[in-house]
Amino acid sequence: MFALPPPRHMPCDSCGESLRAETAAQHVCDDERRHRYDLFPVRHEVELFENELSAWLDSPTGRFEQYDAERRRRPR
Repeated sequence: MFALPPPRHMPCDSCGESLRAETAAQHVCDDERRHRYDLFPVRHEVELFENELSAWLDSPTGRFEQYDAERRRRPR
């Protein structure tokens, strides 16, 4: 039957950047983009952790731990 033409752009396996077939060999991944690409699949877990941490820091136990950590950090 009919064959589809090869795509003009393909994503980089390491950072997800869209690359042309002709220039893919010269591509160098940006560290920031690679980091964001690695975190993308777990973004919901990261957001959940941030929300839980904020809630804990607003609790009496969390506020005490913040106070205690600040007190221990001060030079005597």
